[in-house]
Amino acid sequence: QARARVHSPPPSRASDPMAATWEIVGGADKGGILVREGKDLKSPAFTDRLSTGAMIEELFKEGDRLQYRLKTGSGPKEGWISVRISGKDLAVPAAAANEAEDPPAEDDPNRDPNEAPSKRPPKWRKVDPPEIPFGEIVERAKKSLPGDYYGIKFPHDKDSILKMGPQWLTQAFHKTGVLPTDNAVTKILDAKEFVGGGAGLKCIIKVEYKIDRPYLHKELFIKLPHKPEGSDRYFVSCMWNHDRPETIFNIWLESYIPYKVPKCYFADICAETTNFIVITESIAWSPKGTKEFKPGDVEPAYDKYMDWELPDGGPMYYHACCKALGKIAAYHKAGKLHPQVNDMFPMPPECKEMPKGLPGMNAQQRKESTAKIDGLIKFVSETAKAVMPPEVADKEWLERWKTQALHFLDYQIEVQCFMHGCGTSNPSDYVVLTHNNLQIDNAYFWHDDDNELQVGLLDWGVLACGPLANAVQGCISGAEYKVQLENREDFLDTVLSSYALYGGADLDERRFKQMSDLQLMGWATGIIANVAQVIKHTHPKKEWPEIKDWMDERLVGRFQTRAHVSQFKIALQLWRELDLHHNFLEWLQQEGLPMKKA
Repeated sequence: QARARVHSPPPSRASDPMAATWEIVGGADKGGILVREGKDLKSPAFTDRLSTGAMIEELFKEGDRLQYRLKTGSGPKEGWISVRISGKDLAVPAAAANEAEDPPAEDDPNRDPNEAPSKRPPKWRKVDPPEIPFGEIVERAKKSLPGDYYGIKFPHDKDSILKMGPQWLTQAFHKTGVLPTDNAVTKILDAKEFVGGGAGLKCIIKVEYKIDRPYLHKELFIKLPHKPEGSDRYFVSCMWNHDRPETIFNIWLESYIPYKVPKCYFADICAETTNFIVITESIAWSPKGTKEFKPGDVEPAYDKYMDWELPDGGPMYYHACCKALGKIAAYHKAGKLHPQVNDMFPMPPECKEMPKGLPGMNAQQRKESTAKIDGLIKFVSETAKAVMPPEVADKEWLERWKTQALHFLDYQIEVQCFMHGCGTSNPSDYVVLTHNNLQIDNAYFWHDDDNELQVGLLDWGVLACGPLANAVQGCISGAEYKVQLENREDFLDTVLSSYALYGGADLDERRFKQMSDLQLMGWATGIIANVAQVIKHTHPKKEWPEIKDWMDERLVGRFQTRAHVSQFKIALQLWRELDLHHNFLEWLQQEGLPMKKA
């Protein structure tokens, strides 16, 4: 009887059609907010939490305590919650939560049914993911909890996609507004899961709709997290936090980018479980090997570190990507992206002056770096010598490079300050929000009616504010050695011209070239840790002794092996040919830094 009294709403409000509706906005990092059986803060708590994003009907309110009935979302059907704790909103009136959102597309009687409805992103909210120990990742990932932004549970592997089925897809697409409420997903015809790149699992599904419309795609591409067993999931989803920027981009920034990106149907992530999902249209790639294209035909999907597949070997394609980097960065500086983009992706603190008197690596850091460099030298000069250019497999030169690399590593803080614009009148001009990993496999290409190459952009997992020169290196580092050697200055000029043209600052060309040199050295000394990844995927004793040619399938056909070994080769070739250490010594002198550290 006591429990019945707790849950019974006042009779006058039980059927009140004007009862206030609230949205749950707190608890995103905990799977929702706490619900108690009674008004008293000491009354028993329910095991299940009320999901973030849930919509509830107000039954009774006293101070910050509210009795509710669940309308949408998951959690206890009825109970008591606190709408605010320590000045932080846990629930807000639905009208306030949605005041910045567009009205539902289906409520617009004038909309042409063959025109795509307007998407309705949720109100932006910042979520700070908890620190998750490696040993907890498997158990956490087993949970099915609501997403941090849309507040509904979501599948996170192929099996759960099929289990939750068309009903869930319909609910999700209604939630985002891409599918009007008079339409529905009726069937999943096919689902294929595969591994592509290093960011996680992928899945292609084919669907049918109750009503076919020209704006609805029947083939959808889905990004999913790595399987929770093993280290990949922990590094990508926890240590590097690649999944949340991708999710945020697809929910809020997709329509602001001045380039084509795949249409997003649904995206969400759960901080508590590290599960996420991103559903977009599937790009209509031309088949591999296609050589002739009509205007608008998307060229085949090109793989990273396989530039021999590109019709011109690469220059035209990297040029298009560099132009995109500069334009997006300019849009960021000109305030043309989302109004809350600086909350989503904050700028780092400004670095005004070059720090002086900093120590170099300590004994432990030097020991670890030396071991990694020695491992790379052994791999290049012995394990993979047959596929390496003779000039970079030369042990005598590699020993000199080792000394130079360790010298460079003593100045990491000073290098980063320089990359962030220190010493200039406006350091933030050199720090931007743009695509930080725009290599060939994260783009798609087609020619327009004027036969100009156009680029669309994929994969925003490392999106963050950072030095523009870093983003450029992230793009062109995939180009073959000769392509970089012959076109590097043009690539840099293209970025700077595009940045200035569309609203960014007119950056100093000489300084930007120095930044590019330093970032290239940083890349070369950063990849020394990746030998272990190569050995993991291609056995050093059973397979490498038999690999004599770069086109051996055990090298070129395995992404991790091909990518890392290509990086080793290209980085060492460029270091040697560009005499990067000589340029570094000149930079030290220019900045008034000691030529050596104790």
